[in-house]
Amino acid sequence: MKVLICDDDPIRGTEVNEHIRVADQAPGELLTGDQLTTALNNLFASIKALKQSRNSGPLQWDFSAYKPIESPFDDVDVLLVDNNLTLLDTQGPPLTAESIAGYLRAFTAARYIVSLNMNPDVDFDLRYLVGDFQTRADLAINARHLENRSLWTGDPEDSTDGFCPWYWPRLHDIASYRTRQIEFVEKHYKDSVLGSLSFDDEAVQMLSRHAQGALAPDASHTIESMHQDKALRDITFREFFLSKSRALPVEEERSQLAAACSGNESVRRIVARIVAADIDLWLRRDVVGPQEPLVDVPHLTGRFPFLMGDRANQVEHWNTAIRTSEPPFGWNHEMHDLVSPTRFEHEHTWLQKACFWWSKLNEDERLNDRLLSSTNQRWADAVFCEDTSRYEPRTGDTPPAEFVAEFEGVWNRRYIKRLEGVNYAPLTRLAL
Repeated sequence: MKVLICDDDPIRGTEVNEHIRVADQAPGELLTGDQLTTALNNLFASIKALKQSRNSGPLQWDFSAYKPIESPFDDVDVLLVDNNLTLLDTQGPPLTAESIAGYLRAFTAARYIVSLNMNPDVDFDLRYLVGDFQTRADLAINARHLENRSLWTGDPEDSTDGFCPWYWPRLHDIASYRTRQIEFVEKHYKDSVLGSLSFDDEAVQMLSRHAQGALAPDASHTIESMHQDKALRDITFREFFLSKSRALPVEEERSQLAAACSGNESVRRIVARIVAADIDLWLRRDVVGPQEPLVDVPHLTGRFPFLMGDRANQVEHWNTAIRTSEPPFGWNHEMHDLVSPTRFEHEHTWLQKACFWWSKLNEDERLNDRLLSSTNQRWADAVFCEDTSRYEPRTGDTPPAEFVAEFEGVWNRRYIKRLEGVNYAPLTRLAL
């Protein structure tokens, strides 16, 4: 695993490495000060050279002979970029990680980009449960979070203070997921996004209006095409790219880039990298975040406690179950056999956790009958806390705090342990 730390201040870059060492991880390589300035200037110069004037008209991209330049950002698994880069001696206004993340994604082979210290006073996102949904990086966290070993392993037991946000990625293997995502987009570039991801009509109908608009702002929300609108389920990865992008927000630039894909493999890889990152965000924020139409193991356990069988009355068994990454996920074997056919087919490409189609589970009469017939059983009175990735007793001296995430749908009420020393925002999301 190759980690590259980018900072305008060499001292601060060294401090980031110290955070990584606290988590018992191998230190990253440093690209700071003048070396970072040179690397970025070379990158920007190569991008600027792609813009050509045609007949004294406005500048346009010309990718006809595009070849990527060698860059220190290439073949990096996790690229850590401090958001404050004002000390760099680059031409133009002061840089931030957010201002360059899109170019790093598009024009380098860095696999996963993390923006550091974008919001230093915020540790946990109570809105969309993705960290910071406005970031152009793949993830926005604070440098001190790198000390938390659970950020690297995904195991709540590896956190020394209990803080392990449910939405954190598992940095140890995130680069391999991104590689598979890019390959998936290249393979299905002209295919339907929802079709390629195995969404059936019921799953499409469960998507919130926010999810629909984020996927295709100009598409009809209906299953079938109506009038001149294109049906949501027919939107291709190519059309998704043309409609919006965090990396390249200018529509004309995306159009010219897409037009050059057919004749240049390097250009196709640019588009695939951009689309993979944006689809990844869409799935995390708009599909898995609301837990509808996909639901993961801890949230499904809370909805169907009978999956635990005769161990459903002890919260410690719930936590053992949700830490298990392999079937039957701590559930009763018979119950798992009922649920397993609904497992998301592309989990090992797009998600780092097992998820199941709630659109199928919700309509399964066998599961609903089990739920009704098991209401007399004694279940642990516990709730899943999104900030610790653990089930906690609902009552006690310091009961979990309820909050309302900014999701459309019936599963937007969630819980946090509300740990001391952790900054949650915005506090207006906390339930009264």
